[in-house]
Amino acid sequence: MDLKKGAPKNLLVIYDIPHARKRERDWFRRQLKNFDFVMIQKSAWVGPSPLPEDFRNYLKRIGLEKDFKTFKLSRPYVT
Repeated sequence: MDLKKGAPKNLLVIYDIPHARKRERDWFRRQLKNFDFVMIQKSAWVGPSPLPEDFRNYLKRIGLEKDFKTFKLSRPYVT
C-alpha cells in the first residue's frame, strides 16, 4: 500500500452497500480502517488519498464499484 499513517485526510468516501452484501460491507469498513480512514457517519469515512489502485480494482471485480463514491476535499479533515 502506498498510504502513509498520518497523511492528510483529504478524501471523503460515501457508500451504500446493500445489507444482502453484509460480509463485503464489513470487509470494506475494515479496509478503510487499515487505510487510516475515520468514520464521520455510519457510511461516510474520511482519510488519505488516493485509495490504492489494487483496492479499487478488487472492488470493481466483486461488483462494488457502483456502491461507493469518493470526493476530494479542498482542505484536509481535522479531528
